[in-house]
Amino acid sequence: MAPPIRVLIPGDSQQSEALGLALAYAQEIAKKADAPNVLLVTHTKDQLRHTGLAANLGENAAKALLAGRGVSLSSGAILRHGTLATLRYSSGNPVVIAYYADDKLLDFVDGLAGVKGVVAVPWVPGEADQWRERWTPIVHGEEKQAPAAILDDPVVETALRSVSGIINLSHSLLQSRDREWVDDVLRILRAKGHSLDAAKIRNWAIRNGWKPGAADDLAKLVRKIAGMKTRPRLAAIPNAADRYARWKGGKE
Repeated sequence: MAPPIRVLIPGDSQQSEALGLALAYAQEIAKKADAPNVLLVTHTKDQLRHTGLAANLGENAAKALLAGRGVSLSSGAILRHGTLATLRYSSGNPVVIAYYADDKLLDFVDGLAGVKGVVAVPWVPGEADQWRERWTPIVHGEEKQAPAAILDDPVVETALRSVSGIINLSHSLLQSRDREWVDDVLRILRAKGHSLDAAKIRNWAIRNGWKPGAADDLAKLVRKIAGMKTRPRLAAIPNAADRYARWKGGKE
């Protein structure tokens, strides 16, 4: 399946045109991707009551979505609603509108399977900055950009690609053996003097197929090892010198 098309509507979710733009982009993506459903995702159901979003949807549409019914859009796609509490996985390969988006909501959406596209409408300006760095989405009102590199150290990136090819990326959390592999890689990098930025490495991991929860575990290990007062010893790590030499030579 083709990677999801991602769009960011910058500015404030309370602006009257924000929902209209989000729906227009979502329907355009749905048409291109042959997706029958547009899934409006918010933190809670209450955000469809007495909010700017509810007012912009209109009373009838908001009531229908709250009741679990779909709303027909002008393109023929069906608009449905879900929340952090009600969604466990995506269905019907939808285009997602993440409304009142922040890091928590966007991480949740990044963890959904089968999504054809994502349109993010941040709660307030700046709330989607991490997601923007992660994906280099289409930004409304700006020229389309090529995906920007997240990591500026090629050795660190090669090492992370190496461990990504070993561990099971289908898990939502790092399993014990996978955690050991990751820990070894990070210790080798730290011992060799490489800087480790937890936020950037987490973004890189999600972009490269890690589940958000597993990327959280990775970031915790990064913070732990990057914060060590002395460089770790490598005597107990198998083939540490050979592995590092491969990464330095650009080989995984």
